[in-house]
Amino acid sequence: MFPDDLTTDVLAAALRGYDARNAALANNIANAETPGYRRRDVSFEAALAEAVDNERAAMRRDPRLPELPRAPSDEVGGSAPTVRSIDTTVVRADGSNVDPDDEMAQLSANQLAHQTVTSLLDKRLSQFRTAILGR
Repeated sequence: MFPDDLTTDVLAAALRGYDARNAALANNIANAETPGYRRRDVSFEAALAEAVDNERAAMRRDPRLPELPRAPSDEVGGSAPTVRSIDTTVVRADGSNVDPDDEMAQLSANQLAHQTVTSLLDKRLSQFRTAILGR
């Protein structure tokens, strides 16, 4: 998003991850009564955390800029969420493994996390706006 702002890139990547998880959870709920349907989940937190750790380590190793941050690589912004089928949960008689109550709880938690990151990103962009416009 911004070539030299790791924080904004991380927040934007987190939003993409929460959006993908929201879609997967909504799909699980929609298919809760579909025989043989296997629930799907999205993982992105570990990959995003690893990308951030790699960026921080690279910033510390740059001998040319000992105190100034360098532009982050595309690793953080490019960390894509991974959608996978979950086969470890209990399967019902019809072959599905979706528990609608559990999916709704996860959807609620995911939406709360999404709202939090959205608020943080909005504040971050407001800081840029203030710096640029001086008000």
